[in-house]
Amino acid sequence: MTDMDAIGRYVRMAALPGQAEALRERMLAVAEAVRDAPGCLLYVVNQAADDPDTIWITELWRSQEAADAALQTEGAQAAMPGVLELVDRGQLERIDMVPVGGHGFAPPGRGYAIVHLPDLEDAAARFGFGEQGEARFARAALGAQDTGLSVQRLHPGKRQAFGHSHHLDEEIYVVLEGGGRIAVDDELVEIKALDAIRVAAGSTRAFQAGPEGLTFLATGAHHAGDAEMVPGFWPGTASEG
Repeated sequence: MTDMDAIGRYVRMAALPGQAEALRERMLAVAEAVRDAPGCLLYVVNQAADDPDTIWITELWRSQEAADAALQTEGAQAAMPGVLELVDRGQLERIDMVPVGGHGFAPPGRGYAIVHLPDLEDAAARFGFGEQGEARFARAALGAQDTGLSVQRLHPGKRQAFGHSHHLDEEIYVVLEGGGRIAVDDELVEIKALDAIRVAAGSTRAFQAGPEGLTFLATGAHHAGDAEMVPGFWPGTASEG
């Protein structure tokens, strides 16, 4: 595959009178149907800021073949019927694009990188949190553009000094050693070795180690500036906004 195989597309739809909500729901169903389709990098349903009856679809695909195949899947085929009955066909517009680069688009490449996680700098010590534990972030060392990875350790009985949430990025945590608790919004959940925990972007989370300490991997999509820190976060305690 070459960089030029990728395709972008904007589709503009104007809903018939009284059909704007139905059109939004139908196109969101299409977006859900193609979410896991091979080669689907982006499929976003947008409502025009100045016209609630106008919908824009923003698409990014690895290839035209991937786009064609995704729209032929059972889920997409089930979601598509009736779309044309909801739109003004005289105002249906499609603009095809050729992505050339930029933030949010990583052209396909080849190769690999290996780092030994214990050799990475301890960011916790660098920022004055060494008493709580260790945190080593691998994304930059690996040269990864779209994926974050860190290994973090909390000393026995210690709690993270702050929680955090994301605007876009879903994260998955895997407990490697020890155990403790994770706070997610207003819930506290016990965790142990080899537990995998998914946390949605909008939820605030923080960890506390048990008597054996807690070591975990954190990984997920990466968008620069996406994280929001919440000092003092823990259910049942005062948090600073």
